[in-house]
Amino acid sequence: MLELNTSYTNHKEILDELLTGSGVVIIKDVFDTNKIEEARQIVNKFADNEDQKETHFNAEAESSGTIHLQQRVWNLFGKGKVFSELITHNIIFDLMTKFLGTEFICGSYCASRLLPGAAGQEPHIDYPYWDLYNHETFPMGLNSSFPQNCQATIPLDVCSKLSGATAYYPGSQKKLRYPNKNDDFSNLKQMVANPGDLVFFNGNCWHGAMPNKSDHQRAAILIEFLPKYIKPVEDLVSYLDDRFKNNCSKRVSQLLGFNYPYPKILVI
Repeated sequence: MLELNTSYTNHKEILDELLTGSGVVIIKDVFDTNKIEEARQIVNKFADNEDQKETHFNAEAESSGTIHLQQRVWNLFGKGKVFSELITHNIIFDLMTKFLGTEFICGSYCASRLLPGAAGQEPHIDYPYWDLYNHETFPMGLNSSFPQNCQATIPLDVCSKLSGATAYYPGSQKKLRYPNKNDDFSNLKQMVANPGDLVFFNGNCWHGAMPNKSDHQRAAILIEFLPKYIKPVEDLVSYLDDRFKNNCSKRVSQLLGFNYPYPKILVI
């Protein structure tokens, strides 16, 4: 795992780490703590007052009856201005432009809150490969030589080993394959980070939330970035009203896919 501060200058080192290194990069103290706290309060409010929302890769939690301790808050673009500000940070756009192309988009934008006792997730890889175990549904020759996903995490609480910081298997993104029970996970590391940090990781790197064994919640913003041509996993647009769509920034417009005209009705 590569750990840097905001004064970094070597973009290539970061991009290489994501593609062919450990798969994980942490940049320290990126975000203003007041904005992080504002986002945290909004996430907690919705998590406390909404019904259980869809989440992923939680078979163990479901079988043990603790799925209610793993909460998701979706549609963050529509939950407050602060979320548009966080996702359009210069560091995000500088790196994702180089990693996924100048017209990269957002595939999903949500928050995860693990309460004390949450079981965590099984190891997995992320969309568009999260069902790669169905090999026949994917093209021949599929490989990891170029990225079609990058994940970003913005901790809202301390993500420690005790509170269930996301685990990952370093370098596992270099061979595009879905993990299974026969794999050796003895070299698992965790993405330990603090509120205000910014974590990037290759979505093909085997990973999963770990159990929250602390006495406090562990909330984080989860962002999926994709090249412009991949269909997003989350419908980010239907929830938004016309006022938001007509007045959002150029960067948000790009993230929502408004700059990419396809699919379109072609009239002869």
